[in-house]
Amino acid sequence: MIIVPATTGQMGILPGHVPTIAELKPGIMSVHEGSEVTQYFVSGGFAFVHPNSVADVTVVDAYPLDVFDPEEVRKGLAEFNAKSSTASTDAEKAEAQIGIQVHSALLSSLGLS
Repeated sequence: MIIVPATTGQMGILPGHVPTIAELKPGIMSVHEGSEVTQYFVSGGFAFVHPNSVADVTVVDAYPLDVFDPEEVRKGLAEFNAKSSTASTDAEKAEAQIGIQVHSALLSSLGLS
């Protein structure tokens, strides 16, 4: 089973799941294999569940949670907040907003929001 951070909420995918396409937001994806659970932070993407119960998860970035330094994440969030305050073009504003959303989701995923 996997649990993905869909834009509509957490979505669990088990064998026999109805075919689905779901947009993913930044958050935790949990992969359950037997009694083991591995958690990854994903920055967003899509989950596809096919009629044969095969699931494809396509994301830009996926990292195990234990690779993140909470202080570096806080520092990154502060930097993107500063960029947001000084952004003068639409592209700069969009880049800052994306950085804020991803770093905020990552802090929350680490239990530090």
